[in-house]
Amino acid sequence: MKFRLSLTIRFILIVSPILLAVLGGIYLYANYYLTDHFYQRLRNHASTTGEFLLVVDEVDSTLLRKLSDRNRNALTEESISVFDKKGTPIFSTTGIDRIPLEARLLNQIQVEKELRFKYKNYHAIGLYFEHGAEPHFIIGSAIDDYAQEFLAGLRIIMSVLFLIVITWVSLAGWYYSGKAIAPIGTIEHKLTSIVPQNMHLRLERSKNDDEIDKLSHTINQLLDRVEETFMLQRMFVSNVSHELRNPLTKMSSQLEVSLLKPRSTDEYQKTIYSVLDDIQELIALTQNLLKLTQVDNSKKELLVEVVRIDELLWECRTVIVKSNALYQVEMALDDLPEDPDNLCVLGNYALLKTAVSNLIENSCKFSYDKKATIRLSYTNNTIEIHVEDKGVGIRSAELSYIFQPFYRSSQTSEVKGYGIGLSLVERIARMHSGRVEVTSVPEVSTLFSLILPSYANSN
Repeated sequence: MKFRLSLTIRFILIVSPILLAVLGGIYLYANYYLTDHFYQRLRNHASTTGEFLLVVDEVDSTLLRKLSDRNRNALTEESISVFDKKGTPIFSTTGIDRIPLEARLLNQIQVEKELRFKYKNYHAIGLYFEHGAEPHFIIGSAIDDYAQEFLAGLRIIMSVLFLIVITWVSLAGWYYSGKAIAPIGTIEHKLTSIVPQNMHLRLERSKNDDEIDKLSHTINQLLDRVEETFMLQRMFVSNVSHELRNPLTKMSSQLEVSLLKPRSTDEYQKTIYSVLDDIQELIALTQNLLKLTQVDNSKKELLVEVVRIDELLWECRTVIVKSNALYQVEMALDDLPEDPDNLCVLGNYALLKTAVSNLIENSCKFSYDKKATIRLSYTNNTIEIHVEDKGVGIRSAELSYIFQPFYRSSQTSEVKGYGIGLSLVERIARMHSGRVEVTSVPEVSTLFSLILPSYANSN
């Protein structure tokens, strides 16, 4: 309602100045036309009086005054006076010189030949009349009551017309603003029914391709992302619950069995060790969850180290080979740039080590021969780390989900793990303005590529 009222008020504020400008223009033109017409009549009367008095010999001042008194076309309180070149009055139609003829006024009339001016509430005109041996001055004055009455009536009509038009504009603006925001109300009502009960529903789109249609399209895209987020959240909670329930259930069961009857010291120790293993599993899980929450794109202040990627790869290889005697890591570092600085990345050494180690460890874990092959290359100012294994692979339908927390593909569900490693790798890559790509052929091989921008060419 507030938005509708705001639109209506803005509509009125736009129309009102335009309407005032139009009415004001009409009023000013009418005022100019009536004033000019009045001065034309007054000039004609003054010029005619001067010609009768100074040119026509048969007309004297007495006859001219009588003619003036009986003139039905005379203006209101019209008075016409004639002065000689020195400003001495020689004739007046009313017998009274209404306007004093000062030297300044005489000079101005003589220069301009025709001077329009106002004296008190009279409109006056001064003429420099050149006929015969000597020039004369003629001053005519009158009250323009017709124009005043006409303009007063015009002001009333325009005021009423302005109020009528503004009222109509207000009603029209209220109606059309309601029509304009009606689709927004429909969108609001639809969204209320969509979130969070019916996340599969979407806003209907028109074929007009207007702003409302584009807004609906944008909202639908947002709803797609929200629905996906809700789905991932449910999956995350479900997977976390599952991962936490298994060790806790095992611990509870073992402890309950141990309490059913007295046990020997060896049996108690065996149970304690088993429970301790489960606790270590919970600790590892919580640590991975902590790492997942700590890695965020907004924490750019952590990226302050210049990391040599080739040196990082060798260190990761050493750590992983020592952690499991069955794991093999083959390094293929033949395609390297001549300048070793091109292999540097601005980032966080510990996080990059975590990402690369996870990729190598996963490849070893899911490879048939427990072997991972690492290739390092530099192209187009980017550093590419390729980690390949010969193993179970990943189905194409599952590739879009493997970077989600706790997601585990069907081929790897039998192998112990939490499904956090790849999600952590993907977040670390994004944090370093990079990305992770994966290609896989089920039952043949899987290739992960960690692509990072080179620091040497970013300066």
